[in-house]
Amino acid sequence: MNINNFDLNLLRVFDAMFAERSVTRAARRLFLSQPAASHALARLRKEVGDPLFVRAGNEMFATKKAIALAPGVRSVLDQLGGLLGDTTFNPKTSTAVFHIGISDLAEYVLAPLFTKLMGEEAPRLHLYISSFGDADVQAQLGSGALDVALSPYQRAGSGIHSRSAGSQNLVGLVRNGHPFTRKRASTLQFEKMRRLVVARSTRVEEHVQRCLRVAGIAGQVAYRTPYYFAVPKILIDSDLVLIQSAAVAKFLCAEHPLSIVRIPVRLPPVEAQLMWHERTHRDPAQRWMRERMLAILRLI
Repeated sequence: MNINNFDLNLLRVFDAMFAERSVTRAARRLFLSQPAASHALARLRKEVGDPLFVRAGNEMFATKKAIALAPGVRSVLDQLGGLLGDTTFNPKTSTAVFHIGISDLAEYVLAPLFTKLMGEEAPRLHLYISSFGDADVQAQLGSGALDVALSPYQRAGSGIHSRSAGSQNLVGLVRNGHPFTRKRASTLQFEKMRRLVVARSTRVEEHVQRCLRVAGIAGQVAYRTPYYFAVPKILIDSDLVLIQSAAVAKFLCAEHPLSIVRIPVRLPPVEAQLMWHERTHRDPAQRWMRERMLAILRLI
């Protein structure tokens, strides 16, 4: 390889491919056409002398060579960004791209902020929302797949920054006219309640189930689903109870004929934190987005 003639833009293609594992997604991330991204990847393979990414099913997986190169490439891009990047940020004109990892429920709460930002404060920015697994969120922050993530009960690892995004009390959510809305439900009634559970094997759901068991009010799980989309319909048409954070419950009540009921015992709140990697820590655009997210999360 002749380093004097090497096109540094190929490093951006490599970094996007390593994060996205797809030529199509990498091209979208870089605002390139798919043929342009494919051509750049072919040039990069020729320069390095390795296929770098090989197809398996619908994804492209990194070779040993690519895995070895990835940390160094990321470091070089970060250093170049620090040397050459603009130290100011103007949301009115910025075309910054934010890769945000949040659950669908968190997006439900944050959607008004995001739409306001895109409609009023930063009309040219790009938001890419992604789901993530609690176990791999910090790895995704490190690889560049995510810029920032809202995650509960995480201990920040090496190179990860975090700030508290506040806490939420747990409440019961039921249909309007539910027996629990007529008179404050007792502990005995909660012990016998039939519950709706949204099971996704995440730390929030695990926290809720553990708290209810410890308090002795776990009730009976009558309906278990991995999807939140049907939750309002299920509650409206039944006497089931969903134990949920107060913020999400308030948003659902504002749009559906649902009511919040108090839980008769005190349960530990759900705590969340915003997490990001050292690579974005000083970026003015990323810092602006983090502060806007934290501001709204602490108000709800």
